Amino acid sequence: MLAKGEQSIEVAPHATTEVSLGGVRLPWNIREAYLNLSWTPKKKSAFIGTDDEVAYDQFVLPANSQYRPTLAKLSEKPEIQIDPKTGALTSYIYEGQEYLASPVRLSLYRPATDNDNREKKGGAKVWRKLGLNHLVQRVLSVKTSGHTTYSEVELLNDKNDTIGSATFEYTIRKDGILSVQTRFVPDTTFVSSLARVGLVFEMPHSFNRVTYLGRGEHETYADRKLSGRIGIYHTDAERMFHYYVRPQATGNRTDVRWMQVSDELEKGLSVWGEKPFEFSVSPFTDENIDAAGHINELKRNGTVTVHLDALQSGVGTATCGPGVLAPYLVPVKEYLFSFEIRPLK
Repeated sequence: MLAKGEQSIEVAPHATTEVSLGGVRLPWNIREAYLNLSWTPKKKSAFIGTDDEVAYDQFVLPANSQYRPTLAKLSEKPEIQIDPKTGALTSYIYEGQEYLASPVRLSLYRPATDNDNREKKGGAKVWRKLGLNHLVQRVLSVKTSGHTTYSEVELLNDKNDTIGSATFEYTIRKDGILSVQTRFVPDTTFVSSLARVGLVFEMPHSFNRVTYLGRGEHETYADRKLSGRIGIYHTDAERMFHYYVRPQATGNRTDVRWMQVSDELEKGLSVWGEKPFEFSVSPFTDENIDAAGHINELKRNGTVTVHLDALQSGVGTATCGPGVLAPYLVPVKEYLFSFEIRPLK
């Protein structure tokens, strides 16, 4: 907490006023700060107490964008393996512990929400027709130079149609950070709609504890996120999953600066994004969620599913109103994004 204060303001409904908060010097060792404003009534009424929040707002204050925290020295460098057939990261071992339960793959689909199924343009019907839910990576080339492995892949659906292409650059730095840079180029003559652009992988279920700096503490999406304030939140895969009557995509978090998944011994992975990103951690696989018609059909397989998204579509209101509005769709264009991954300790 850098500063805190309280003011009493007299202003009529629909009127405006100016408020001076005074100056606050931001320290050099932060990248940004958050100005949180909260409004509570001065007088108690029939339904609202003086402690009840009637409005709030939050502003991001840029500080030292060049600041990087000092990282504790690792006991050893993580070991990784790249599949020569798919170009995917298939193994991440640190201190003898395998952290991956599935390959790290490009992800363009999400388990359809009720709204997705009723979209008139785009949405789940189009995503499935394109085969985004059956994405296959086929290697064109894999090369290693120094500490970096480059893989170039062709993206196909289950009918062998070309979705596009992608390149992955995996670099382990001296400080133990694994940088994963991804470039995705869709075939715009074929692909007309995307649910998301990001990475997906599974981890052993023991890594089900989640901490992050982003919007929370509930799920948020591009078109419904202002109810979530940016802060540091602690949760787990089970609490992030909402049991809708019909299983569907859930638990997304937006405007995330970093996230961590860990076990009860506080071992796990931390992830930073070059830009604010979106993520979710689920106790079920995407395939299971998408196929389940009722929650009793959800089956645990001993893993958690982690999504790291550069961008994900909003959810709209197509069940009872308009679909996803244009500003909250995922544009069908080239994407370049990166994540930095490191053991917690």
